[in-house]
Amino acid sequence: MKQRKESLVFVGSLNRGVPHFGAANGRGMTTLSLNESTGKLRHLAEFRDVDNPTYLAIQPSRAMLFATSELFGQTEGSIAAYAYDDNAGSLTRVGETHSTRGSLSAHCSTDRDGRYVFVANYAHETRDELPGRHVVAYAIQADGGLSPAVSEHAHRGAGPRADRQGVPHVHCVVASPDNRFACVTDLGTDTLSTYRIDPDGHGLLPPEIEPLHLAPGSGPRHLVFHPSLDCLYVVNELGNTLCHLRYERASGALTLQQTIDGLPADSPASHAADLAISNDGRFLYASFRGADCIGVYALASDGAIVERRGFHPSGGRTPRSFTLSPSNRFLLAANQDSDILVVWRRDEASGCIVGKADEMRIGTPMCVKVIE
Repeated sequence: MKQRKESLVFVGSLNRGVPHFGAANGRGMTTLSLNESTGKLRHLAEFRDVDNPTYLAIQPSRAMLFATSELFGQTEGSIAAYAYDDNAGSLTRVGETHSTRGSLSAHCSTDRDGRYVFVANYAHETRDELPGRHVVAYAIQADGGLSPAVSEHAHRGAGPRADRQGVPHVHCVVASPDNRFACVTDLGTDTLSTYRIDPDGHGLLPPEIEPLHLAPGSGPRHLVFHPSLDCLYVVNELGNTLCHLRYERASGALTLQQTIDGLPADSPASHAADLAISNDGRFLYASFRGADCIGVYALASDGAIVERRGFHPSGGRTPRSFTLSPSNRFLLAANQDSDILVVWRRDEASGCIVGKADEMRIGTPMCVKVIE
């Protein structure tokens, strides 16, 4: 199958001040075109009528984008649906904007069949916050818009870090490749939970198995599934570690196989951020804020992390989000505190980042997503 030469890039940016972020220089959501041969970016469109779209999810078969709004000091964030135009890159809001039923909405994703959108609410460091839901699901309707919440769940517990883990802090929800389960990271409780995806329209069903506990104080943030093996990987924000876990298809149970240090011992104080895996399943990538770099890790045929292949500057400060292009020839890094999106060339054989292809000034970029 011939690779499309152009891919669509969506960037969500902070445009309203939030105390725990340094600046809010963004304009909302920006659409770009990426040339998959040269790595060059081209500006297409902006959508400004949205507050703090700090995370984006794309449903390409229906040409829909979903964005969560992270608003400080409010007990509920919001999520909205947008239709996008493949050629112009323009965004059009579809349906109603809905409450996320919890505060500081940190992540959104879709299931593999395009039936649901899942939201992770990080929540303020406040006990007994209401409505206080951490994991929420919405049905995608016929026009691409969202229904009101069809399921909502709250976590309980805390971790050893009093400054960051006094309450649950759910950070991502990711559907399994077989679309039977969704795995959820909780930075506040150092746990991974498995929810069953309901085929009958009720979103996410309560976990039937106990959460998996990672090392105390590790702070699981993001996860990715291997493209062909029954395993997944987690990046831990507080511990700056990476975990390799086995995934059981029958039950959704997770078993820890391996934990490695993501950074060398002499690295600057850092907080791990994002995670990605190459299409061929041979390389894992993680970003670190503080060291301001992208780590490259080689994977064995059984999925084990076998080597820290190298660390490459992200091209700015605070690489909160990054992604691989559909061709996997490029890695795009959103450097939050440098107001810049950088396109890096990737060597397919070694997995390493080998040079800059392009960059574009974008105010306070918080999330970058690319589709073919």
